[in-house]
Amino acid sequence: MNFELNEFTNIPNCYHIFNFVNDSQFESTCNVVNVSQFESTCENLIKEMSFYFKQASFEGLKILNPNPNGNIPQYFYSDNIIYLTVWDGIRESQIIYQLAHELCHYFMKKGIKNDELKYFEETVCDLSSHFFLRNKPQKIHKVYDDETLMNITEIDLSYSTSYDRYNREQNTYIAKLLLPIFEITPSLWSEVPKLADIKASTIGKLLDLWENKATADHKKAIQEIQNIFK
Repeated sequence: MNFELNEFTNIPNCYHIFNFVNDSQFESTCNVVNVSQFESTCENLIKEMSFYFKQASFEGLKILNPNPNGNIPQYFYSDNIIYLTVWDGIRESQIIYQLAHELCHYFMKKGIKNDELKYFEETVCDLSSHFFLRNKPQKIHKVYDDETLMNITEIDLSYSTSYDRYNREQNTYIAKLLLPIFEITPSLWSEVPKLADIKASTIGKLLDLWENKATADHKKAIQEIQNIFK
């Protein structure tokens, strides 16, 4: 696998926590983690997702932990960097949950073109977290996956509504509806990168054009996604 996994330190087995002090200064502390397990979890997930997304190239990709820009995982297309925020030792569920989301963005490159439809990209990448956690033993996924989906609040969905891309509860609710579709047709992940090639002004047009681009095996699954929106 051609990617690079680094930590922000020269001390073996040490991951920095950055505490913001002012514009030019920060304090850092060190958490000792099982680096080999961290790397193994990342590499195994990358291999698994590359199979589903039908993507094999990771040229120049860097995965860095933690994120010096803030307490959130992020993917930066221009720098080809994924930042994780795994703070308290090694938790496989935390790594998978964060990395599956950011790798979904990575596979979509620049992502969905219309900013008003970016919420659907965030939703699909939220779905990625839950889908790939569910491929693991229950003890790994139950906290991030089962409890989150069980307690999510229902919302009414509409083709005519513009949704906030950073409304996590909304995105997770839509992801919950998408999950059984992807579980029945897991090869549908191979169609997800095509969303980045579509110019559309509404979610209805986006899904219509996505269906047109999809292979025959996946058109029915995308039609089921269309039926989620009223």
